[in-house]
Amino acid sequence: MSYQPQAPLKDRGSLQTSAILLIVVGFLCGGTVPAIFGIIALVQLDSDPHMAQKMNKVGWIIFWVTFALIILFLIVYVVFMVIIFGAATLPFLMGG
Repeated sequence: MSYQPQAPLKDRGSLQTSAILLIVVGFLCGGTVPAIFGIIALVQLDSDPHMAQKMNKVGWIIFWVTFALIILFLIVYVVFMVIIFGAATLPFLMGG
C-alpha cells in the first residue's frame, strides 16, 4: 500500500517564528517541556518540516495546558486563603 508524499509547507517563516516564540515563552512562563518541543521543532525545520510542525503544535498545546493549570492552582490557592483567613478572623469581627 503506497501513499502520496506530503506537500511542502507553504510558510516556513511563520513556523520558524512560532518555534522561536515557543522557546522563549516556554522558558519564561510554561517550564522547560514546551521550550524543548520548540527547540526540537526548530532543529527539524530543515530536515522534516512536517514533524517540526507537529512538534511545534504539541509544544503549544503543552504550554497552554500548563498555563491553565497554573492559573487554576492560583485561583484555588487564593480562594483557600480567603476562606481560611476569613474563618480565622470571624471571631474577632463578631466581637468574640
